Amino acid sequence: MGAAHGLAPDWHPGTIPDNVVSDPTAYVGTSYSFVRFRSEEPVGLRIGRAATLGDLTILDVGPRGRVVIGDYALVNGALILCDSEVTIGDYALIGWDVVLMDTYRVPFDVARRRRALERLTRESPPPPVRFGSPARSGSASGHACSPACASGRARSSGRDPS
Repeated sequence: MGAAHGLAPDWHPGTIPDNVVSDPTAYVGTSYSFVRFRSEEPVGLRIGRAATLGDLTILDVGPRGRVVIGDYALVNGALILCDSEVTIGDYALIGWDVVLMDTYRVPFDVARRRRALERLTRESPPPPVRFGSPARSGSASGHACSPACASGRARSSGRDPS
């Protein structure tokens, strides 16, 4: 895309970051999806051919995060927390209230949070999350995918894998 730009029409007065690359046939519903998008990667988000990033989707992407939305995939009403890599395959359908995350982030307790942040700066990035092709998940199924899913330790079951 080149430079940060707005969408027309858009109910939110924000912009699409300059490191978002989307196919000309892709649909992005609103710039509000990027309020928490902080990726500093050359390509922080890649949106494939005829893919949809729906209005209610939030991209909470950290400085080293990268998200890929495959060809003909539809993501609507999901929360994507990414500090490393989240890949949504071709033809995937991600519906309302689905949370895809490659990180647990940090605890609320100040002392524990400080230790966790110090540890995070020393460790390598978390393993990537890859949501298959074709695949679907939505609020009725109650599925969530976490770092445990990506590592193969757990399946997307809607329950905490620990």
